[in-house]
Amino acid sequence: MKKDISTLVYLGIIFILLGSSIASCQSNFFKYSTFYGTTNMQTSIIEQQNYIAIAKGYEETTEINPFDFQINFGLRKVARYSYEQKKRTWYYGNETSMADHTTLGNTTGWEYLFNYSFIRNRGETFNSQTYWIRKLTNKSVVKLNYTDNERVDLKYTSLDARYRITKNLFDFTAGLVLKQHPVYHITPIEDFWISGETSFFELASDFGYSNEFVSGQWHWFKDGELLATSNDEFFKHYFGDAIREYNETELSKLNEVKELSVVVGVSYYQYQSNFWIHAWFNAMPYHFGLDNNSFEYDGSMFEYDGGFVFGYRIGNKKNIGVFVENTTLKMWEKQIFNLQFGVNYLIF
Repeated sequence: MKKDISTLVYLGIIFILLGSSIASCQSNFFKYSTFYGTTNMQTSIIEQQNYIAIAKGYEETTEINPFDFQINFGLRKVARYSYEQKKRTWYYGNETSMADHTTLGNTTGWEYLFNYSFIRNRGETFNSQTYWIRKLTNKSVVKLNYTDNERVDLKYTSLDARYRITKNLFDFTAGLVLKQHPVYHITPIEDFWISGETSFFELASDFGYSNEFVSGQWHWFKDGELLATSNDEFFKHYFGDAIREYNETELSKLNEVKELSVVVGVSYYQYQSNFWIHAWFNAMPYHFGLDNNSFEYDGSMFEYDGGFVFGYRIGNKKNIGVFVENTTLKMWEKQIFNLQFGVNYLIF
């Protein structure tokens, strides 16, 4: 309950900032923003055929996935960089801009993104939520962010406040980041089960599974439903899910934790019509846990996020282009990155 209240408090702060901004600058706050609601559906991947042996025969157990879909709702006001172009007529909710990842946007003032996505992919359903609001001036930047990406198990709320110094094409920032997130470094199964003292069969029984010896094989059940017709099948396909569910259940009982981090950043941006470089890096070398279950770093506490964009048009007609685009993030021993590079040749 406490962690739900904390999340609501942070979201409340976002809407308070939103409301106060509307009151101060009225219609200009929403000027050039876009509200969108979209749905995308497509055929899911066809899984490989799979079979199990049953009573001197076999039964096909190939997974038949329902169609994939993604439903998006959002409100967006983010200035694109000069090297970016709006690639489609409409906003679909799954597009990203480099300004979504950088600390400093391409314009001063208020920018924001509120996006909620409900996704089904290969039969698995999950949510993806990103809500942030940023105020950039010539001397400071403040950004309040809430991210919940269930696909990569990354959820956190952050309040980032920094002082800004601009020197030619460089920007330097320094300040503090207050973050709140679920407990990430604890694995409950390690305390519940000690190797060598409890067998896998006893552990499975503790998780609510039962077995019965039938025709020379152990059959496994959960709530009276047959799951597997051999030990190999059960321990390969179902036992791991039981451990995962146990870990998730126990971790959900813990309150979210808070920590304060020191952050320093540098960014460089140069743009010409045939050549551009945009690079940024934010280092968080020191962290101060504010709760009993705050993250325990094993060795280096160094965390970071950054990115690099490079583009070059070659030839008399500028019809050859090479590009590199990269974003990376490391927090709580979770590393997420995206890298794209290639060559374009426009034939006249």
